[in-house]
Amino acid sequence: MLALAIGVWGLGALGALLARGRASASVVGALSAVAGGAAASAAGVQALVSGAPVLWHWPWAVPAGALMLRLDPMAGAFLLPVGVIGALGAVYGAGYLRGHGSAASTRVAFAAYNVLCAGMALVVTANHMLLLIVAWEGMTLSSWVLVVHDHAAAEARAAGVQYLVAGHLATAAILLLALVMAAANGSFAIAPLAGPAAVPAGLLFVLALVGFGTKAGIVPAHVWLPDAHASAPSHVSALMSGVMITMGFYGLARFLPLLGVPAAWWGYVLVALGAAGLTGGILFSLAQRDVKRALAYSTVENAGLATLGIGLGVLGAAWHDPILSGLGWTAALLHLWNHALAKSVLFLGFGAAAQRAGSRDLDALGGLLARWRWVGSATTVGAGAIAALPGLNVFVSEWLLLRALFGAVLRGSGAGEVVMIAALIAVVMGGAIALAAFARLVGVALLGAPRTPAAASAPEPGWTMRAPLIVLAAACAAVAAAPVPVTGVLAGAVALASPLADTRIATALVQPLGLVLPALVLLGALTAGARAAVRRAGARRYSATWGCGYGAPSAAMQYGSTSFGSGITAVFQPVLQARIEREAVPGGGPAGALWPVSARWASVTDDPALRRGYRPLFARIGRVAARVRGGERARVTTSVLYLVAALVLLLGMLFVPGIGA
Repeated sequence: MLALAIGVWGLGALGALLARGRASASVVGALSAVAGGAAASAAGVQALVSGAPVLWHWPWAVPAGALMLRLDPMAGAFLLPVGVIGALGAVYGAGYLRGHGSAASTRVAFAAYNVLCAGMALVVTANHMLLLIVAWEGMTLSSWVLVVHDHAAAEARAAGVQYLVAGHLATAAILLLALVMAAANGSFAIAPLAGPAAVPAGLLFVLALVGFGTKAGIVPAHVWLPDAHASAPSHVSALMSGVMITMGFYGLARFLPLLGVPAAWWGYVLVALGAAGLTGGILFSLAQRDVKRALAYSTVENAGLATLGIGLGVLGAAWHDPILSGLGWTAALLHLWNHALAKSVLFLGFGAAAQRAGSRDLDALGGLLARWRWVGSATTVGAGAIAALPGLNVFVSEWLLLRALFGAVLRGSGAGEVVMIAALIAVVMGGAIALAAFARLVGVALLGAPRTPAAASAPEPGWTMRAPLIVLAAACAAVAAAPVPVTGVLAGAVALASPLADTRIATALVQPLGLVLPALVLLGALTAGARAAVRRAGARRYSATWGCGYGAPSAAMQYGSTSFGSGITAVFQPVLQARIEREAVPGGGPAGALWPVSARWASVTDDPALRRGYRPLFARIGRVAARVRGGERARVTTSVLYLVAALVLLLGMLFVPGIGA
């Protein structure tokens, strides 16, 4: 099934490129993605249920390379979202791309989409370092093609460059990690360290954190994520945010156990980064007017939650605490599944709204829920899920995470206990802000009156775009209603991440949560019945909503995206560092300054890590590269000099102790 999935994705990519028109490219690309996703999902489920690893090994003409694949519960846990979200996103994309770009761009988009799915499947099943790196590069380059799909827009091109820089930084760190581990093991096969490495295990942990953590969107290497996810088509944003970032977490889950017994400081670093990411991510989400950037920063928040869970799992292994390790890893892996489902719903739902209204600005939307019953209802379910409301799936994984944190607080001491308490406060505060952030998104984008004529006349998308939303929203409810089997099926993957982990306590903790959704449904039905009975008993009375003494309200009088969250963003202004831009054209007469002819007010919240850290660094690198390029001469003698210098350097390394041997 795995070979079938990769083969179908590859043929689908080729078929989409060779298709004659947009319709044929959409049919070929979508059908191949659905068929490949179904096969990959079947392979993932089989690996999770059976628990036994299956290995393949074929010769490869690449020096020191081998086509080695491993399908085990860890691979299955990450392969299943690739298949499910990849297939549903392709169905949505067939409808979305009809009004998005030219026929040629549609062909390229579906080809790159299929390559991206195949690349991610190979990443999680590769059992050889070189194959993993090749698949990682294929995943990075195909997703870059999708990020710059709207290449006529300058912001899309800038996001693409930023994404490539971050992606190749990650690849460089992974390559260094592979070289050191291969030197210790005598092979590029992915296996535990068989001998002493040339560098301490702590440095290998840092390489893994930089390489895989960059793709996962872990703070402070998250800066590529908001721009890339906002620029890509909405079904691609769903795949990148819900699935592609999990490739980084797969790398951590696969490679950290290979480095031996972890040190406690590894766990503290992961917990601290996770707490910073979840708090900062949701704060910046609340401050964004661009709906897709708001969702992208929410992905940073949820990446922080998963990182925190992995940190607790690592701490449990360092402390030889099987319960803490089991709770941490189970919470992290389950949260990745839950986030994939909920965030995909949101990107597909709000992406459809932005496309129909012709703007990603929240203040250009509004009033859609009354007319978009299917899309609006599914999107509202996704927002409730990602805000961790009881009765939906994300609440289950965050509950496990909180229980693990309480255990770590009681287990820790000294500075470690302070870190745990700070992380616990961050999770609680982040959950409260997340509720406000997604109430803002639903309230401004879907409720109220339409804020623009385009939003007022926007038709609901067709069934190719509706059906994936409904399926994903139903899956969010299904996981919440049956948390025990879902948590239990992850036990094999948790055992590979931490052999001493005990997952039985996690299953016991989530068992009562399965009753929350049925109880809420029953309560809602009883409330609706009582309301209907009251209405039948007496005459209905209608009156106008109190309008603060103003009898002709307009859409402009509604809360906007900035004013809705201003009570929270004002408190955290030292962190957000929002810029206020004002502009007014004064009128005539003595009262001209008080009554301007026109006025403009805007709040802009940039990421300080990007503005103060990465952009100046990239600018310096660019200036150095420009100087080097200016000194370059396309001459044979210059090339020969480079070759001689490289040869001398390599010969000199033979005399360095430890390298020449």
